[in-house]
Amino acid sequence: MKIFIVTGIALLLGAAASLASAEVLNEVIAVIGNEPVTLIDLNNEIKLYKTRKNVKQDKRNIESQVLDLLISRAIVDIIAAEESITVPPERIDSTIQREMDMRGIANLEEYKKKVEKELGISFEDYKKEMARQLKTQQVIQLRVSVPNPTPAQIDEWYKLNKNKLGKKYLFRMVAIPYKSSNEAQVSKIMSQAHAEARKSKDGIASAAAKYSQHVSKSRGGLMGPYRLDEIARMDPILAGAVNNTPVGQLSQVFVGQGYYYLIKVENAKDIPVDEVYDQIRALLQGQNEQMAFADWVREQRRRVSVTIFLKNYQEL
Repeated sequence: MKIFIVTGIALLLGAAASLASAEVLNEVIAVIGNEPVTLIDLNNEIKLYKTRKNVKQDKRNIESQVLDLLISRAIVDIIAAEESITVPPERIDSTIQREMDMRGIANLEEYKKKVEKELGISFEDYKKEMARQLKTQQVIQLRVSVPNPTPAQIDEWYKLNKNKLGKKYLFRMVAIPYKSSNEAQVSKIMSQAHAEARKSKDGIASAAAKYSQHVSKSRGGLMGPYRLDEIARMDPILAGAVNNTPVGQLSQVFVGQGYYYLIKVENAKDIPVDEVYDQIRALLQGQNEQMAFADWVREQRRRVSVTIFLKNYQEL
């Protein structure tokens, strides 16, 4: 009987110790309004944070950065509830379909693989992140004042960054399609085209007129002016060759996607501001939105009761 009592007490003490240990492992590290954030919440998010690619970090420890992320999400959830904002699954699916259409991807499984490779997270986590972004976007539209970029700011950004935007290329090419059955024959013809193109400054034009099997043949192989992204849509290997061939020089014969190519870059000029105006405006608008949202979150942290218990928390 005594042995049973001692054993029972030991079991109770052991259970109490386990409970105490569990409480420590999952202690509350912050409270936003009436919503707690636990250590398990933080650790789970840190795991995801570490697997994500291209994440912008500040100088603080990772616990502080991730906790701030969880706090901002909680604030968005509070405001979304006040505004009756929801993100139904149908909207997530339609957003994914729009992204696939923009990237020219028809197969969902292919898109999943690209997302997981590019972001370093599972597709299910990607969908959760998308739902949060859509909810945040609605909150921003309703509650956050975002200044529009001015024409002067757009022009200034262009002046400072136009060298990073790439060039518009005017080039000539000889292009002959091939199959495995005639590859040796096409290779021989391209060698002849290369020899003729080297004879004179305008040799590439006569070589194109004589040998090329591309629609540009009638204009001496002249192509462009095109941006690299436009050339890449024709053939990414061709775009790489155009980018790496110095102006005025003739390339070697190379194999692209279904074609043998020979090119000569005639000139490379800066992309004019009017062609990238809308993209620059969208970029600056996005930056303004990020800054306005960060300011708004700081303001909401003063309005909504936020209490932090994390011992090594570092303020931004």
